[in-house]
Amino acid sequence: MTRTRLHTSLTKALTDDAHDYSVALVCAPAGSGKTRAVADWAQEALAAEPAPTIAWLTIEERLNDRVAFYRAILHSLAETGNPRLQQSCAELDPTSTDFGPQLSTAMNELAESIWIVIDDAHLLLDTDVLADLEAFMRWQPPMLRTIVCGRFEPPLALQRLRLDGKLFTITARDLAFIPDEASEMLAEHDVELSVDDLESLMDRTEGWAAGIRLAGMSLEGHRDPSRLIAEFTGDRRAVADYLIEEVLSGQTDDMREFLLRTSVPASFTVELAEKLTGYTDAHAKADWLEHHNFLISRIADSPTRYRYHPLLRSYLRAEISRIGHLEVERLELAVARWHAEFGDSLLALEHAVNSGDHSEIVTLLNRCSPSLIVEGHGKAADRLLARAPRSSQNHPAARLIGAAAALAAGNIPVAKSILDLLDRDPSGMLVDGVTEPQLHLLLRESLRVQASISDGDIDDALNRLRDVGVEPTGDSRLDAFVLLQEGRALLFIGRTDESEEVLTKALAHARLGNAPLSVMHCLGTLAAMAMARGDVASTSIFANEALSLGYRHSATKDPMLQLVRLVDSWLRYVRIDGNASTIAIESADALRRTNTDALRHAGADAARFAEGVAALFGLDTSTHRHKSVSWLHAHSPLSPSLPVPPGIRAVLLPGIAHAYLTAGEIGWAHELVTQTQALLGSTGDIAVVEANVHLHAHRLDAATKTLQPVLSGDLECTAETNLIAAWLMDASIAHARKHDSRAHRGVIEALRLAEPESILRPFHDSGPTIRELLVRSTGRFGVLEHFADRLRASFPPVQNTAPHVLTRREQELLMELPSWRTAEQIAADLCVSVNTVKTHLRGIYRKLGVRSRREAIAAAQRSGLL
Repeated sequence: MTRTRLHTSLTKALTDDAHDYSVALVCAPAGSGKTRAVADWAQEALAAEPAPTIAWLTIEERLNDRVAFYRAILHSLAETGNPRLQQSCAELDPTSTDFGPQLSTAMNELAESIWIVIDDAHLLLDTDVLADLEAFMRWQPPMLRTIVCGRFEPPLALQRLRLDGKLFTITARDLAFIPDEASEMLAEHDVELSVDDLESLMDRTEGWAAGIRLAGMSLEGHRDPSRLIAEFTGDRRAVADYLIEEVLSGQTDDMREFLLRTSVPASFTVELAEKLTGYTDAHAKADWLEHHNFLISRIADSPTRYRYHPLLRSYLRAEISRIGHLEVERLELAVARWHAEFGDSLLALEHAVNSGDHSEIVTLLNRCSPSLIVEGHGKAADRLLARAPRSSQNHPAARLIGAAAALAAGNIPVAKSILDLLDRDPSGMLVDGVTEPQLHLLLRESLRVQASISDGDIDDALNRLRDVGVEPTGDSRLDAFVLLQEGRALLFIGRTDESEEVLTKALAHARLGNAPLSVMHCLGTLAAMAMARGDVASTSIFANEALSLGYRHSATKDPMLQLVRLVDSWLRYVRIDGNASTIAIESADALRRTNTDALRHAGADAARFAEGVAALFGLDTSTHRHKSVSWLHAHSPLSPSLPVPPGIRAVLLPGIAHAYLTAGEIGWAHELVTQTQALLGSTGDIAVVEANVHLHAHRLDAATKTLQPVLSGDLECTAETNLIAAWLMDASIAHARKHDSRAHRGVIEALRLAEPESILRPFHDSGPTIRELLVRSTGRFGVLEHFADRLRASFPPVQNTAPHVLTRREQELLMELPSWRTAEQIAADLCVSVNTVKTHLRGIYRKLGVRSRREAIAAAQRSGLL
């Protein structure tokens, strides 16, 4: 296979005049594909025009001798087949102490492009050979390029070359296969993986060429690739054999012991390594492994940590049993206590469970269960506890984690069952031997509030939480979690003012606790709260910050981030942004893949809700509108079976009703009004939709009567955006009754409300009448004219045959009309007489069926000519 990106970078580095690289260093662990990549690149270079002369020298142990090394260089140069180079080499004496300068002079005299590849350079150990090679590379002739390949950097003084800008380096990170390259390699074994399986394989191999090749050999003809990849670890026979032969061979007993013991944690610091191994030179050992590219990587952190390649670590973990299970348990406990000390609760629990020590597990649960739940690790912790002793699993703190895990998985009945069981358990939670039922109760009732959003018993859950006492605990992250659950619940029962107050406190605690994902959850819920009010400005502020934070912390698999994207798609929808439906569809797909109903701030089943919203937002571009509306009706995001916050129901209500009415499904619109009124009561939002149904049936008096309390302010809309629709509906009614001044006033009121946040959707959904009023009143909107211009431009052009009727000169003149310049000024610009302009104007008026310039502009805009 051809690794184009590597070939391109090497060729550009060594041949581009913009660079001054004379030496390339390709340095990576065994099995990284160094030799293959450079050999393929060399073959590609030889096939190009003009082709360089390429010599290849593979280092062996015997070449750690100055004369033997010189002879090998001459032999490799002679083997290139270049007659002039062969002749020059024949004249050189490999036994001469001046061999390096002589070779450099000979190559300089040839004035040809020559590349020397020195492979397995890490085997060079002789100080004389290394000194000569180092001097040669520093002073090599301009046309020569040296490519040094090895498992680790040979002991050459390359730093000066780096500082001089003459050394180009390719590391293990560069050589690691990317998914496309891995797919190409697997195809050589007739293996084609799904996107998810390929991602899993890349996680296990980290792009290590040998790992991918061995996986391909194992996968060839296998019936269940997913299972094999899940079980593809370092203790598989083929992988283990490779690691033993190519990586571990030649290591001292001390180093093997160091490797085994430090493989217990996923990563380790020097201090932890000393604790696990008892070696005081742990720092030197870690440095040696890193310098020799021993499938180990340094994690830039404070303090510095090291980690082994996943396949190497899994092999070492399989081998560690030879030191005895009691010693392994001791190591696991040491790692658990280490992580607990530094606040890594989930890792601490993992190693405590690995040790099987019930006392240690319980102690850790008492200490860390609140942080595990609050930081969203409930599911992961619950999976770990499934391997713990039964006595540990029955501990109240473990059951509390189980309830949090069930909620995260959307399994509400199981979560409530566990919480009810805890109600009957008087033992509470022990921390350092002291019973602290208050903390236990606070977490339990917070989880109950979270569960109540699904079954509708929110008021009772909130009362129980408040009976416990929602007071600051001193733990900012825990306080943020408790307040967040309370704020969400208040949002779902329509108490948005209280919800905002509580969520604002939750956000402050999350920021104080330096918990970025908790901050994202608070911001996301605040965005939903603002959307529930139809407050586009606040929604935009909260959603943008939540999205920025989520992407910055790689939280793309967090359902909350996808729900915030759904809120963002609504912002785009009301602003007639063509990306609205695409983002909503992507959000729905991502939520479906998570297989969770969690984070219900926008619906009980987040994926179902998102799918319904995406269907609504996609109607603008649908080619089979009635079919799409039928699907929307069957999968409505406002279904009574979905606990959606009342305000969000109000926000989405007019759009869905409009879709039903324009599809001719008046019965569906009536049904929607009845269902929503039963949930929201009599609000201005319901009245707006009822009026729209009346207007659609040409019952103008009924529509006016229904709208009147909304326009007067006696009946408030939950969603501010619906007031815009109310004024536009009033304008449409007035236009139908030929009350031009009232119609104009209605449009102005709608523009005034919509202009600050560029809300365009209600104007588009109000039909052609509003478009006509906007066009007819061009120039009459004062300070709102600029927004009106933008609004008019947002409508799709109307197909018209007028361009075929107007002459070319009439079309030119038509384009001048909106400028409101005089006939004399236009005539001067067009280099014609004033009478000619007036003649063309009369022709335009006649063909468009109008009598004035203003009417001509309006007619042209309606027809799409302007």
